[in-house]
This record gives sequence, C-alpha cells and structure tokens, in this order.
Amino acid sequence: MHAWWLQALKPVVIVGILAANVVMPKFPVAAPEQGHTPTAVVPQVETLVDLYHLRDRLGRELSQSATVMVATRSGVDMAPAATLEQLWAIDRRLQQEDAARRLWHRADKAAAAAIALGNPATLPKESVAAAYAYWNTAVVALNQIAPETLGATQVATRRQQYEQQRAIAAYYYDTARSEFLVPIVEQTGMASRVRLTVCNLARDCRRWRGNQPPANPASLIKVPVAIALMTYLHQAGIDPGAPVWVDPSNWTEDIGTTWVRTEYPLAQIMTDMVSASSNIATNQLIDYLGWESLNQSLQERGYRATRISTKLVGESTYPANAGTGPNRLTTDELTDMMVAIYNQEVPHAELIQAALAEQRDRNLGYQAVHPPITWLGEKTGRNSKVIGTTTAVSVGGQRYIITVTLDRSANEAVVRSIVAQVIQHLLTHNGFELAVSPGEAIAPRPQTFLP
Repeated sequence: MHAWWLQALKPVVIVGILAANVVMPKFPVAAPEQGHTPTAVVPQVETLVDLYHLRDRLGRELSQSATVMVATRSGVDMAPAATLEQLWAIDRRLQQEDAARRLWHRADKAAAAAIALGNPATLPKESVAAAYAYWNTAVVALNQIAPETLGATQVATRRQQYEQQRAIAAYYYDTARSEFLVPIVEQTGMASRVRLTVCNLARDCRRWRGNQPPANPASLIKVPVAIALMTYLHQAGIDPGAPVWVDPSNWTEDIGTTWVRTEYPLAQIMTDMVSASSNIATNQLIDYLGWESLNQSLQERGYRATRISTKLVGESTYPANAGTGPNRLTTDELTDMMVAIYNQEVPHAELIQAALAEQRDRNLGYQAVHPPITWLGEKTGRNSKVIGTTTAVSVGGQRYIITVTLDRSANEAVVRSIVAQVIQHLLTHNGFELAVSPGEAIAPRPQTFLP
C-alpha cells in the first residue's frame, strides 16, 4: 500500500540554502522573501532519493561559487540566482512530499478504522455515523495532497475508492436517520407498497425503500427522458428550439398537445411530455435519441437502476418500435435527477424546471402543499400498476424534493397524505432534525442513491 512512499524516505527538515548539508559560502545567502513562490521548475524525478540527490548536487554547486550575495530588497542581486531559485523550488517540493506522506498515512489510518467497524448496511446509527466520519477524514486527507507529488496517480486511484466508500456510508447513515418516515408510511396500511425518498439540494436525504423499484414507473420515467434530451442537445451543440417532425408511427391515445405529422421545437415537445404527460411527445423523443444513446446518457450520470426500454402506450394503441421489457427506476434515483435539475446541474435545466412548474395534474403533490410552503414544480405518474409523484417544494427557504410511489393502488389521498406529513415534519423540525451536532453534519454529496 505504501510502496510509492519510498521506504528509504528521510525525515524532511528545512532543506533550503541554509540547510546543514549545503556547504556555506563566505558571504551570507538570504532565504526567499516571505510569501515567495519559486519560479523554477523542479526537474522530473521518479523517486524521493532522486530529489535529494538533485538538491545535494545544487548545494555543492552553490558552495563552489566564488561569490554569493542575495538580498531581497536592498538592491544587491548577484549570481547564481538560477541555482538559488532551483534550490528553493526543491525545498518546497520536499516539503510537499513530506506533507503528502503524512496525509497518506492519515487517510490510511482512517480507512482502516472505517473498515474495522464492518458493513455499513448492518451497522446501528451511531456506528454508521462513525464509519462515514472516518471515510470523510480519509477523503479530505487525500484531497490535500498536492497533485505534483510523486504518488499523484496512486492518490487519485485511492481517492476514488474512498469516495465510493464514503458515499455508501453516507447513504446508510441517511437511511438510519429516517425513523420519522416509519409512522408516516405505516399508517397508510400499505407500507410494503410505498417507496419514498426525500432530499434537500445538498443531497442530505431520508428514505423508505428508496432503492427498491416500484411496480412500474409510469409517466415518472419522463423525467430521465428530459434529462437525457437536454444533455444530448448540449453535447451536440443543438439549440433546444430546433424543430423536429413528429412521426405518425408514434401516435397513441394522449391528452397532450403534440400531434403527429406536425413539426415542433424540441423544447416544446419536452415541455408537453413533462407538463401534460404527452405519450406521443415521449415516444418521439425516444426515437430522436435512440434507445442506446438514451440509456447510456443516464448510465454516465451514475443511474444504474433507471432503464428506459419501452415507449409509452395510451389506452390500447402501441406505437412503432415500442421496445421490449419494462421501464425501471427507483425513487432514490428519480429524486437525485430532480435535485440535479433544481441545482442547475443539467444543461438547460431552466427549461425542465419551467415544464415541471406547468404540471397539469395537480391532484397529488400540489394539493398537499399549503402556505407557508411553496410548491415549485412536479411530475406525476399513474397507470394500473402504480401512482406517484416527484414534487419540488420550498420549506423555510430550503428546497426539497419529495418522491412517493404507491404500488397496485390508485389512492390519491394516500399519496397526498404522505407528502403533506413529510412537509409538516420539515416545517416543524427546521429540516430533517431540530438540531444537528457538528460531528453528525454531512457535507454536500454528488449523489443521493447507493453507488
């Protein structure tokens, strides 16, 4: 594990030009001014031993100079300034290497402590909190290692590993702190059918079976289609206002405003898909992106549970190239997508936000929101297998995403009740908890779902 930190590493002291192993010239040599940043480039070396040899050689060259006088602001400036700059640069680099060694060992020790606690999925809340803290310490230590140090490649690899372990610990820590959701879900009498994830925009989350897919995503699957579309347009340099002809083969029973054999701007088709839940619009965008490109775009964002395999069908008419296999997502990943939209992490996120704010189906999340809470936008979904919503709200000036699905039911009142009770908890507890100790605070994270 520590091979790259040479076993022969010497204790690093201040090895500038006044170091003991540099032969002193007969005139004083001033150290750099305070705050001085060496301009010389340290030659590329493979080991710390090489760096020490280079420093010693330059020290000998300096000691053999006939005259060495350097004063920073007194007006005296005599050769060999280049050698001095080189020594100062090496001195700084050796200090960086020593700091890197200490930071590596700190990260290694913290990681070992986290591993010793066991699998975070089975730990009690206090232990999983400690595991998260250890992994966070490890990641923070590695982040402080200068990128030009000798072990930079190994540090990058190790950091990626530790970041994933930190994400796993954070996920289970959030889950362990989701006790307030239990009575909300259980009072429905249908707890096994409920999937629920609640996150703020810093991705601090609480959940109930959030990593288990509902029976069917229904029209909630249109949110990832919108994200994939806007990501593709950005990458391809295509304006969202570019027109697209809607193929008649994508017709199915629909309540939207997108008609076949008609040309619309891409942004308008997306808006109709989200706000009016148009199946025709969705099917056309799936054709526009292509199955492989669509799902690859979601995979690249880390969404492993989400899969779009089938076009949307109205009452009975199947569009052409309908696909095979069921669509799939989790409330964890859908909530993360909504967080990304409201965090402006998605290209043209403002267009998707506007579509969510124009949601026509206002019988679920919208009906559960009352002053002083602000409803920001929503996407609903319902078919014979599921009913659900992902709703954005502002509570006490903080934005949250609440995603609820209920399998094998059309009970709108149950969904509204869950959303309303979650909002009430957020309102009365100033968020998830009344008070969070500094040791329990979790930094913003890159994802809300399990890696």
